[in-house]
Amino acid sequence: MAGPSVAAYADEFEASLRRSLGGAAPDVQLAALATAAAAVDAVAASPSPTAAEWQAAVAGWTAARDQLAGHLRRYLLDGLPDLPGLGALAGAVGWSSPEGLHGEIELGPLRLALASSSLTVQPTASGSTLPALLAGPFQPLGIAASIRPPFGDGGLPGGGSVMRLPGGVGYGGTLHIPLGAVSADASAVLERLPDGTPAFLAVIGVEFLPPIQLSFGFSLDRVGGIVGVNRAMDPDALAHAIRSGAAGNALFAAGPPASPAALIETLRQLFPSVAGRHVVGPMLRLSWLSLGAGSLVALDLGVVVELPTGRVAILGVARAQIPGAAGLIQLRLDVLGLLDPPQSLASVDASLVDSHALGIFSVYGDAAMRLSWGSQAYTVVSIGGFYPGFNPEPAKLPALRRVGMATDLPVPGLSIRAEGYLAVTTNTIQLGARIDATFRLGLTAHGFLQVDALVQFRPFHFVASVSAGFDVSAGGFKFAGVRLDGTISGPGPLVIRGSLTIETFLFDVSWDETFTIGSGPADTTPSPPRLIKVLEEELAKAQNLHAETMQDPAVVLEPRGTRPSFAAVPPTGTLAWKQRRAPLGLPIDRVDGQPLGSLQGVAIGTAGTLLPERFSPGSYCTLTSAEALNRPPFDILTCGVALSPAAAPAAPNKTDDRLVDVIVIVGGVRVGRNDGVRVDLGAVADLVAGSHAAPALSDKAPMVTATRETWATVEPGGAAATGHASATSAHQFARQRGSRAVAVADADAEAPVELAGV
Repeated sequence: MAGPSVAAYADEFEASLRRSLGGAAPDVQLAALATAAAAVDAVAASPSPTAAEWQAAVAGWTAARDQLAGHLRRYLLDGLPDLPGLGALAGAVGWSSPEGLHGEIELGPLRLALASSSLTVQPTASGSTLPALLAGPFQPLGIAASIRPPFGDGGLPGGGSVMRLPGGVGYGGTLHIPLGAVSADASAVLERLPDGTPAFLAVIGVEFLPPIQLSFGFSLDRVGGIVGVNRAMDPDALAHAIRSGAAGNALFAAGPPASPAALIETLRQLFPSVAGRHVVGPMLRLSWLSLGAGSLVALDLGVVVELPTGRVAILGVARAQIPGAAGLIQLRLDVLGLLDPPQSLASVDASLVDSHALGIFSVYGDAAMRLSWGSQAYTVVSIGGFYPGFNPEPAKLPALRRVGMATDLPVPGLSIRAEGYLAVTTNTIQLGARIDATFRLGLTAHGFLQVDALVQFRPFHFVASVSAGFDVSAGGFKFAGVRLDGTISGPGPLVIRGSLTIETFLFDVSWDETFTIGSGPADTTPSPPRLIKVLEEELAKAQNLHAETMQDPAVVLEPRGTRPSFAAVPPTGTLAWKQRRAPLGLPIDRVDGQPLGSLQGVAIGTAGTLLPERFSPGSYCTLTSAEALNRPPFDILTCGVALSPAAAPAAPNKTDDRLVDVIVIVGGVRVGRNDGVRVDLGAVADLVAGSHAAPALSDKAPMVTATRETWATVEPGGAAATGHASATSAHQFARQRGSRAVAVADADAEAPVELAGV
């Protein structure tokens, strides 16, 4: 049996009913439908089914589905909007409708059309065809919309579609309405989260025809925006869509999407459903020197803000072409800029998309920038990639295409490709280029020239390589060629290496030689820093001192002016010193990306409350490959201390003989002491004391408590040294104590497992 199975159709029907009815779904009838569907598939898949077997299976399926006839309309409309006339259209469809669901609905000038098919199964046995089974109609994938001409025979062509999302979680739609001077288009997605919360996304754009002229040749072509409720940005999906051009097509209509379904799916990937997050932002298109239907330069720009995280994405599509000379030059650059405060990261990704020059060359390439100001700060800028073999870690960048151009249309006998790159990191600069040319005319001649260079600042080092070659082949057989490779590196000493290879169809001749110029030492890194000196610098920074809020709710301090570089601490407050340069209280061997030369550690000896912060252990400790894979990328380590003032001495008891005048106001009228009103000051005092007391509970003991796991270092045959507040601290001290020491959680150290004999 080819095509969809009856069991799959029954599963889809059951899933639809359970989404819409929940616990009220007819379990017994659905179970009978699944059993009958399995029986139909089993007979249809049999190599030689009999007519009696097939008739019995068909009768069982027909009886089971007829019991659910009242739910067929609900199944057909699952996930579609409740539009007038849609229910009546679906209600006219029965289980045995061979054409499925077909029809149109008129809503004023709007015409909606639906279409679906039915599942038909017809097996063959012993060369004869058995009677066909019409299992039932499928759900319509969506609703197509079009606009009728409102005036005479002219009209405004336009339309759209509403489609069901996979899994029945909601629906999406597109709409395009040309209105003479303006043209409006919109895309929207509405789906349900697992808890039933709706997640909505809409992208709207209005294009002006003709554009609104500004000045100096600039014009405003398009305005729009994006609104998303319970939607978040996916940076990885956005970066990938920038490289393919899908982001610009979906948000700015920079190019036609493959289909409305592809457009909706792209929006869902770029802005997935996330409860509690929202996106919003404006969009516009500016052009320069618009001539006819095109412009010399056009820029689409959109700013999207994610709330409440504060992430900001700037998306743009820049296009350049010569109006009236199609194909002479056509450049499109898609750009994504992302500011991510939670990750302490700013990034830029750019790609050339669907770009051509002179009608025969395709232009391509990627660029990226990463700027991190977190615990491991770095800067990376690359146009076209990196020096071969260079790893830009800790920055995480996708694979970048070289920036270049190549013959796109076949030129008789000739193909040319030229590409290059330029990269700048915190400690290096890299650049390179390659040119390939191939000539085919009976014989095939190929030549290339490639240059790569890398300069490292500290310690200073450079390496440059050049390769060139030429070969001639026929029918895939190379019978002559020459290749030259050279490398120069330095300083101290300067090393030059060259190799030459001459290839013939009989033998090869190779020559390789290395020259060394000078004998001075290579540049070295400066003397390793001392960790105590590094943290002394942090102690001297006023921005590392913060006054913590006071804990007395009955006292409110009047704001007062502050002095620069000073932290004003209230008498009942605390002074906190925090720094992010290095973790405290454990041995480390790197700081600021430089090796310390040995394990060093700094601990706080002043009495106070230690303050925690998230650090990346791999930035401060040399980890093996196994440790890097198994240890957490971040750990809670000590970053500073909070200092509290000494407790005030208890004041001696003293009798207060002052007189107190009691003023009572009842109904807005002051009542004198001699007006016959008596005030029970004891009760008033009890009320005041009770207002400051903590809420009374029947049982103050907590039912569940959560504490941070503590760690210990253990040596074979020795007692465990406990007291480590983090796994990183325990591992570092275990490494310092010896190769046989290990770090374990305190709970495991207190209850070891005997493995003898295992």
